[in-house]
Amino acid sequence: MNHPPGPAPARSLIRSMLPTGRLRENLVLAACLALFLIYGSFRQRYVWGVDSYGYYQLGKLFSEGRLFLPVEWSGSARAALVPLGFSLAGGGLHAVPNYPPGFPLLVALGQLVRAPMWVTPFLGVVSCLVLFALLRDRVREGTTWLFTLAWAFMPLTVYGSTLMMSDLVAATTLMGGLLSYRRGHVAAAAWIFGLSIAVRPTNLLFFAPFALVLRPDRRTLLLALHLAAPCALYGWYNSHLYGAPWRTGYGDVWGNLRPEFFPAHFAFYLTAGVAILSPLIAALAVCGLVPWTREKLFLALWPGTLVVFYSFWAGGGIDRWWWARFILPGLGAVFLLAAGGFETAGRWFERWWPGARAGLARMALGIAVFSLPLYYVHYGRSQNDLWQRDTGSIYYEVVRRVGLIAPPGSLVGSVELTSTFRLYSGQIPFVPIEATAPDLIGQALAQGRRVYLIPEPWNATHPVILEIERRFQAREIARFDFIWNGLPVLELSAR
Repeated sequence: MNHPPGPAPARSLIRSMLPTGRLRENLVLAACLALFLIYGSFRQRYVWGVDSYGYYQLGKLFSEGRLFLPVEWSGSARAALVPLGFSLAGGGLHAVPNYPPGFPLLVALGQLVRAPMWVTPFLGVVSCLVLFALLRDRVREGTTWLFTLAWAFMPLTVYGSTLMMSDLVAATTLMGGLLSYRRGHVAAAAWIFGLSIAVRPTNLLFFAPFALVLRPDRRTLLLALHLAAPCALYGWYNSHLYGAPWRTGYGDVWGNLRPEFFPAHFAFYLTAGVAILSPLIAALAVCGLVPWTREKLFLALWPGTLVVFYSFWAGGGIDRWWWARFILPGLGAVFLLAAGGFETAGRWFERWWPGARAGLARMALGIAVFSLPLYYVHYGRSQNDLWQRDTGSIYYEVVRRVGLIAPPGSLVGSVELTSTFRLYSGQIPFVPIEATAPDLIGQALAQGRRVYLIPEPWNATHPVILEIERRFQAREIARFDFIWNGLPVLELSAR
C-alpha cells in the first residue's frame, strides 16, 4: 500500500525512534517471550467442563495413537459413563468425540512434550506474529507495532491464549492461511486453511468473502487443488467416525439455526463486540473503509459473515461477554481495517489542520491506541473470569476432597465435574442426567461398589436426578460451601 509522504522532519524523527536490523529482531523475540510468559502465567491449570475436556481428551487420545475413548464397563448401562464431549458408538464399546480434530492435533503435540496447557499460550504469541506480518504489508511499522500490541491484550485474545479453547486457534489459522497466500506460498496456505477448517468447520464461511479478492488465474486454481488434499483427509476422518464426509461430531448444525434467536444475538454481537474491541477500534475500522475497495469489502464481510451466522445459532448465548468468542476468527480483519483507519485519520488531520495541530492530533490518537491495553486489562478483570491464575482449581479442589471420602473404583455422578474426575481421580465418574444413570447405579451397587451423587444446584430437579433419589436411598455425607453456594455429596444405597 502506498502512503503519501508526511512532513520530512516528522518522518525522520519517527524513523529514528524505530528499531532497525538486529535490534528489531531482538525486540520481536523479547516481545514474544514476554507475551508467552504473560499468557502462560494466567493459563488454565486444570481441565473442567465440556469444551476444555473435549479438546484436551481428544488431544491425549491422538498422542496415544487412538481415535476413540474406551468405555470400560461390564454392564449394559454404558451411556451414562460417556463424558460430555463424547458420544457412544461402536455398539457401546467406545465413544467418538463431539469436537473437530484440528485443535486436538495441536494439543497432542503439547501432550507429547508434557506441556498441553502451554499450547494456547504459544498459539497466542503466534497469532500476534501473524497479525504483525499482515499489518506490516499494509501500514507503517509504527502503526504495526501499535495495533499488534492492542491485539495481544484484547480480551478475546487473552481468553483464547489462556484457556483450553479453539477460538483463537481458529482465528490464527485463518490469518496464517491468508498471510501465506499473500506471500505467494500457495501450498502452505492451502494446508493452513485446511487445518483451520478442521479446527472449526464454520471457518468455511471465510471463503465466501475471500472469493471477492481471488482472481480467476493459475494461483487460485493451485490453491483449490492443494486445498482438496487436507479437505479430503478431514472428510475421511468424518466418514470413519460419523459415517459421511460432511458429518461432524457437532451433530445437526443446520437444525440449530433458528431465526427467532437472530434479533437478540445479533444485537449482542454488535454491542459486546464494540465493548470488547473498544469504541476506538470500532471507529477506526469504519474509517478504514474509506476509500472503498474490493479488498476492504472482503475485510468487512469476513467478520460480518460470522456475526450473521452465529446470530442464528441456538448453541450460543448472550449472558456473558465471552459468548462473543465465536466471532473471534473474524476479528483480525477488524484490526487490519482499524490500522488502515488510523493512518487515514492521520491524513485527514493534515488536511484539516495543516502544521503543528495535525501533529498534535496524530500524537493524541497514537497515545489513545497505545493505551488500549490498559482498557483491555481493565475490561477483562472487571468480568471476574479473565486474568486469573487459578482457573479450574475450584473444580480440582472438589475432586480432591471427594477423593478423601470415596474409595478408588467408586462411582461418582456429576455433570460439571465429570471431566475433572476422569483426569484427576481414582473414581469412575458418570453423568447423572443421562437416562441410563439409574440402571448404572443399580448395576454398580449390585457389584458391591460405592456410589456417590453430586447434583449441581441447577440439576437438582432434573427428572433423572429425581428418579435416582426415588429409586435409591440418598444420604448427605458432605457439603462444599466454597462452590455454587453449597454443593452436596450424597452417598447412594439400595432401598
